[in-house]
Amino acid sequence: MNPASIASAVVTFLIPFLAEGGKAAAKKGGEALIGALERRFKDKPAAQEALDDVKKEPQDEDLQAVLRVQLKKMLAADEAFRAELTQLVEQLKTAPGAGFVAQGEGAVAAQTVGGSVVTGGVKLDGGSTFVGGQQVVAKGDGDEKDDE
Repeated sequence: MNPASIASAVVTFLIPFLAEGGKAAAKKGGEALIGALERRFKDKPAAQEALDDVKKEPQDEDLQAVLRVQLKKMLAADEAFRAELTQLVEQLKTAPGAGFVAQGEGAVAAQTVGGSVVTGGVKLDGGSTFVGGQQVVAKGDGDEKDDE
C-alpha cells in the first residue's frame, strides 16, 4: 500500500474507535493503532498534536485531514513504520465489523440489508445495490435484474 492509502485507512479505522470511546467492535485494533502512532509520534510534535486533536474531536473532518497529512509524511519517510501500519490495517480489515464507517448526515453503513433503509430521500430495499447511480434490485432467483 502507498503512504496515502495507509494514512487514509488508519484514520478510517480510528474514527469509530475514538468516537465511541474505545467501545467499537475493533477495540483491540484501535488500541494497537493508537499505540503504534503514539510510539512513532513521541518525537514529532506536529504529528502528536494532530493525533491529540483527533482524539478530542474524532468527527472533525478537518482534524482528520491534518492527521492523514502527518501520517502520509511519516509513512513516506519510514519504511518500517509503513510496514507496521500496513500489517495492522490488513488485520483490521478482517476483524468482525471492520470496514464499515457511517459518517455525515444521512450516512448508513451496512453489510447486509434485510429490510429497508431510507436516507436522504432514497429507499434501499433488501437485496438492493447502487450501480452507477442506479438502484438495482435483485428479484427471484438472482437471474433477473430490474432497474427501479
